[in-house]
Amino acid sequence: MDSLQHQIALTLVPQIGAVTAKTLVSYCGSAEAVFRASKRELHRIPGIGPTILEALASKEEPLNKAAHEITFMEKHQVEAVFYTDPRYPARLRQCQDCPAIFYFKGSSMEIFEASRVVAIIGTRQPSEHGKAICEEIVEGFKAYNVLIVSGLAFGVDVTAHRKASAIGIPNVGVLGHGLGSIYPSQHRSVAQRMIENGGLISEYPHDSKPDRDHFPMRNRIISGLSDLVLVVETANSGGSMITVQCAERHGREIFAVPGRPHDAKSMGCNYLLKKDRAKLAESADDIATLMQWGAPGNPKPTQTQLFIDLNYAETTLVGIIREKPEIPIDQLTLAAQFTPGELATHILNLEFKGIIRTLPGKRYIVSG
Repeated sequence: MDSLQHQIALTLVPQIGAVTAKTLVSYCGSAEAVFRASKRELHRIPGIGPTILEALASKEEPLNKAAHEITFMEKHQVEAVFYTDPRYPARLRQCQDCPAIFYFKGSSMEIFEASRVVAIIGTRQPSEHGKAICEEIVEGFKAYNVLIVSGLAFGVDVTAHRKASAIGIPNVGVLGHGLGSIYPSQHRSVAQRMIENGGLISEYPHDSKPDRDHFPMRNRIISGLSDLVLVVETANSGGSMITVQCAERHGREIFAVPGRPHDAKSMGCNYLLKKDRAKLAESADDIATLMQWGAPGNPKPTQTQLFIDLNYAETTLVGIIREKPEIPIDQLTLAAQFTPGELATHILNLEFKGIIRTLPGKRYIVSG
């Protein structure tokens, strides 16, 4: 059994990001085994150079920090979920850029097993019309038994969270800082209601500050947790458009609420619609129809459920394949960094499960 302290500590080692942490665990077998491995063993792992070897040699500090983090978790009813944990959300695990660990405070990890998950994003300074349409769409989602995900920021985010909590829709906020605080502080009461029927997620330790760089990073988690991303109002650039790019990379559906021509708060939505990068949505029913959800209150199993039983290597391959219309074997080998034998085994297993299909010329696509 892998040690939670070692799992947390691995993500606290300087120079080791999510991708490197997952690579190390893939080769060593567990986070604890990474810390036990010799320099020679670690040096054989692709992409592990002198800088990371030196960082791993100073293991006492991250292990001590991890012990401190666990003390905080126990005191504040916070869970840490490593990507190898069976409770790790299946949708998020499919994404190659998913965090190696995240911290969760909320009602139950089971909420992530919802059959329908919608991310709602938009500007931090929405118009009154934008807030009204956001609330109207959220209210419409109640009949479809969805989980709503957003970022607890000013504007569209908190409008969606507040409305969802008011009418009993479970919702999750993805934070750009640790769970030791709430930012902005004005949203503490909203966050508390979310914890009772949903929760808060962060990939950062509890004492991490709301640094500017954290917020673009958290957008990939908002996308990764969801089946689709709905943009209510946004300019041509900013955090919402970064989330849209993440959603495109993850193979998620994108919807946008249309706005008036030349309206600065709707220019991003109109641009996405004009360029066919998003589907038009004026109501929850519009989205339900295009997503083929069926009648309200009657969840339809989604393809995401097919991925629940995949191991990490298989979900990694599926994530890579989904990023392109079709991918040749040489590109897949380069991106996945498995040995030819390992790659062949994983591909065969995925074909047997009906998850991917082989095209002529050894090219691969996700089925369905």
